Amino acid sequence: MSKLYSTIMADPPWYQRGGGKSKRGADKHYDLLKEDQIKSVMTDMLHDKVAKDAHMYMWVANNHLEEGLRVLEHLGFRYITNLVWAKPYFGLGRYFRGQHEICLFATRGRGFSVRTEGINNVPSLISGGTIPPTKHSAKPNQIYELIERRSEGPYLELFARSSRNGWDCLGKEAPGKEDGES
Repeated sequence: MSKLYSTIMADPPWYQRGGGKSKRGADKHYDLLKEDQIKSVMTDMLHDKVAKDAHMYMWVANNHLEEGLRVLEHLGFRYITNLVWAKPYFGLGRYFRGQHEICLFATRGRGFSVRTEGINNVPSLISGGTIPPTKHSAKPNQIYELIERRSEGPYLELFARSSRNGWDCLGKEAPGKEDGES
């Protein structure tokens, strides 16, 4: 029997429209996927790997909020709330230059009670600090710390671009993966 994960964090490579020929966005760094492709890939990645009662933290680009909610539902998770990462720099954007990113929180099954041992005032705002990330789409360490304080393991990161002690990771850019391997 394969390992069952109680907590999953995913950072899907959302398909971004626009940007012209300059390739300033995510498509300069990795392949982007449309909603149906994300559903398919995540279904495959999670096949027989999710505990009956689980937590999901899923990053969505600001203009993909509705799609993110549909992906969660497709995977059998129920949206509960969200976290916001306030970045210390401006990103791209059509109407507004993005300076935040949304992480959707959802549960599967009954979910499970969040850990509260001595911490019952965890904010929904994650400060990005003052230094821009060194790698495109890198997430702040604070999100991992928050997840580990609030949700039970084992932990799995989908579309991982780095590794973290105590977490398993899947994705083309996951440490130790060859090109094309997921």
